[in-house]
Amino acid sequence: MLDYAHSIDTAHARVLKAAPLPADHPCYPCEVRRVSMFHALKCNQLSELRTMGIDRLVESGAPLFHQGDRAGQVYTLVAGSLRLYRLMADGRRQITGFTLPGDFIGMALGTDHEMTAEALEPARLWAFERSRFEDYVNRNAVLKDSLLDSARHELAAAQQQFIVLGRKTAMERVASFLLYLHQRYERIVGHDVAHMALPMSRADIADYLGLTKETVSRVLSQLRNRRLVRLVTLSCVELLDVAALEGLADGA
Repeated sequence: MLDYAHSIDTAHARVLKAAPLPADHPCYPCEVRRVSMFHALKCNQLSELRTMGIDRLVESGAPLFHQGDRAGQVYTLVAGSLRLYRLMADGRRQITGFTLPGDFIGMALGTDHEMTAEALEPARLWAFERSRFEDYVNRNAVLKDSLLDSARHELAAAQQQFIVLGRKTAMERVASFLLYLHQRYERIVGHDVAHMALPMSRADIADYLGLTKETVSRVLSQLRNRRLVRLVTLSCVELLDVAALEGLADGA
C-alpha cells in the first residue's frame, strides 16, 4: 500500500527550489514563496503579479468564502491555515482538506465555490481577481506549468484520501494523517521539524478521516502510550518515531 504522506509530498518535491531574487525585491523575504506555485517566477514576473494582488487577513473562525459564493477571486495562503468543507443536503459537514502556507485556493470548476474555506487560526492570504489571474496564467508558460502541477498534487491527494477512508484502520488513518502534516511542515520550513502544530480540532480530524472525535482522541492516546508521539498541547504534537509511524500507516 502506498504511503499517504510520501506519495503526496513526492508529487510536489520540485517546488523546493525557487528562482533567485535580489534582496530589495518585495517578495524576497517571503518564507513560503519556494513552496507556492509562484516559486519559479522571475523578478519581473513576480513584480507584475504583485500589482494584481491584494493582501487579505481572515480572523480565526471566519470564512474566506462560503459554498455557493461566486468564485471571483483566487488566493495563495501566506500564513495560518484553513479547513475546506462541504455541507451535505441533510446539513452534515464533510471536511475535504486543510490548507497550509504556500497552498493555492479558490480555483473553482464553475462560477461558484463548491465548498467553504474557514480559517482555523488568523490567516493571511494574497488575493487575485480570478479573470485577471487566469489571463496572466495563459500568458505565462512557467505559471501554467505550476498550476498544472498543483492540479496533479490535488488529484494525488484525493486518490490517497480514497485509500485512507476505504482501506485503512483508525490507527492507520491517524498515523497517515500525522505523517502527511509532518512532511508538509518540513517542506514549508525547509528542514526537520521537532514539534508540529495541529491547528485543527479533534472533531475536524475525525471528520476528515471518517472517524469519530472519540476515536481520534483514543488513537492519539495509544500512540502516546507507545511512545510514538508526544502530545505537547492540544494543538501541538511531536513525532518521536517516524519510522514506526510509517510502518503503522502502511499496515505493518
